[in-house]
Amino acid sequence: MDLDFVQKLIEFVSRSPIAELEIERDGVRIRISRQAALAKPSLQPTAGPAVFTNPASTAPPIARHSIRAPLTGVFYRSGPEGEPPLASVGDVVVEGQTVGVLEAMKTFNAVESDRAGRIVQIAFDDHAAVQSGDVLFVLEDEG
Repeated sequence: MDLDFVQKLIEFVSRSPIAELEIERDGVRIRISRQAALAKPSLQPTAGPAVFTNPASTAPPIARHSIRAPLTGVFYRSGPEGEPPLASVGDVVVEGQTVGVLEAMKTFNAVESDRAGRIVQIAFDDHAAVQSGDVLFVLEDEG
């Protein structure tokens, strides 16, 4: 890997909203990261599905599920410029439905729901830099 390529990667990260970039080329792995103070805070990962209850309620607990970023990049809520968001709070989504887009290294990758449910939270704004594993959407089971 030549130093010109590494310098271009550093310049790319410094001009973009992403907080971290990791790449492997010709058997060499490089990780470029901004200072933690510049990175947008993310929700902490959980070990499994969270269940929220209201002690005063006799209703059954509400199961929630997180849709996480499959890779590090820039998060978009819609496809092409000017299009409406792919998913909004309150929308019911099905398994496999595209709910967002992640851009990494000029490649756009669909973010798909891995289960059906109602979107109750969107954790990041449009054009936000996200890390692999960050929670993007929180679903509530439809029941």
